[in-house]
Amino acid sequence: MPRPTMEVHFKLFGTDGVSLQSQELTKALRKRDWRVHPCSSDVPSGTEGLRLSQLSYQSPDAVALRKRIFPPAAERSHSSPESAGDVLVEEITARAEPIRRQVEQYVNAHQISLLHIRNLMSLPYNLPATLAFYRLATDRPDIGFLMQHHDFYWEGPNARNFQTPDPEGAHLMDRIMCPSLPNARHVLINPIAAEALRAKRGIEGTVIPDGFDFDRDVAIIDESAFRSRLEVLVGDSSPVSPDDLVVAMPARVAINKSIELAIQFVAGLERKRAALQDAPEGLGLKRRKFTADSRIVLLLPQGEDLDENRDYFERLQAYARHTRITLAYGGNIVVPDRRFQHGDPDHYPFYSTYQAVDLVCYPPEHEGFGNQAIEAVWAKRPLAVLEYPVFKRFVRDHVPHYISLGDTEQLGRLEEFGGLPKLRPDILEEAVNAAIAVLKDHDVERGWTEENFRVLRTFCGIDTVAAEYIRLYGEMGADRPV
Repeated sequence: MPRPTMEVHFKLFGTDGVSLQSQELTKALRKRDWRVHPCSSDVPSGTEGLRLSQLSYQSPDAVALRKRIFPPAAERSHSSPESAGDVLVEEITARAEPIRRQVEQYVNAHQISLLHIRNLMSLPYNLPATLAFYRLATDRPDIGFLMQHHDFYWEGPNARNFQTPDPEGAHLMDRIMCPSLPNARHVLINPIAAEALRAKRGIEGTVIPDGFDFDRDVAIIDESAFRSRLEVLVGDSSPVSPDDLVVAMPARVAINKSIELAIQFVAGLERKRAALQDAPEGLGLKRRKFTADSRIVLLLPQGEDLDENRDYFERLQAYARHTRITLAYGGNIVVPDRRFQHGDPDHYPFYSTYQAVDLVCYPPEHEGFGNQAIEAVWAKRPLAVLEYPVFKRFVRDHVPHYISLGDTEQLGRLEEFGGLPKLRPDILEEAVNAAIAVLKDHDVERGWTEENFRVLRTFCGIDTVAAEYIRLYGEMGADRPV
């Protein structure tokens, strides 16, 4: 049996993309007799692993420290970095030591040979945690460290959140983020990130796409009951009915997901609802009997990290009211599949919610891979997607059929809503027409979704991806017998 490994992240048991990827790989490795120990702030009671509350980036302590390191732009001119820098670094160092000590004790006790660390070494959400693992890696050359970077702190809309007036803090970040160490390997989930790491750090990383279990078993839900329990935030407040057309944007509510583009897409469908009513065989896989009384609903099923993005969530609701669409939310009743208890009448597992939707709209401006696009293909639902850079470069050749919302270079801006992105009218018109056509033509929809499933599975099916990680683990010595 191979030596045990440890999966490390701020949290591992949520519905965010990084957590889901860890869950996918852990499940696949355990099927192959690997023993994987989770290490995060949210390891459930009774689960083998190391639960460290200090790894959270959402705790009051972590949020307060982050605000001091990365103050809002308006406050930076009033800060005194010369006097505060040393104090902050000392505090970060003091907080890091107990994390390092507890991890090392656990690693020794369980003979762990390799730590697979996700995003802690590339996002400064919790610098004490990053420093703790950096020090552990430099102190223990006998242990392998696979540092996987789903995101970088210098890229995308979130980059502005990681600017510090403190030169000592900036120096610390430069030293410990994405470090080049003899016992560390770096994994990226797309070639654009690999090029960025090479340019920024001079490090050659390995590109492995996100993996997905296309053969997964999911709980069958009562679709009508699920729809009726969704919270309608904007529009007619009556429960979502079986005859309503539901367009899902199943990602977290976060600004880089550009959910306002999904609002524009649904508004475009609403303007052409007469064409949807003219469907004698119904709409989509479930053959919805769409009538003059039916609604087109944009569903946000996730509540993950909502408190971190409350301002953006409120802006989305204001924009939905402005565009007169129906916006529904499922974050109060949708839970990660691993936390779902069978027989729980009040909650629904995340992956099962795809059963209740008719089309997926996925329009992020910036995305490392795009798990929800993959999930839409697995669920055999038509996909409308903004062709974000990684999709264009790395994913779209493996998705033969999709509805294009254009690409990021073709976006305009909504100045009246703080510069949120805007789809070009002609591209939106073409996308809406394509969506209506595929929802009404069931043979076309079946052909699209079946071929997408078959082709994408060969690219990022979990068996293929797990084999790549096992190869890397072996090169780092983790396949040696205990």
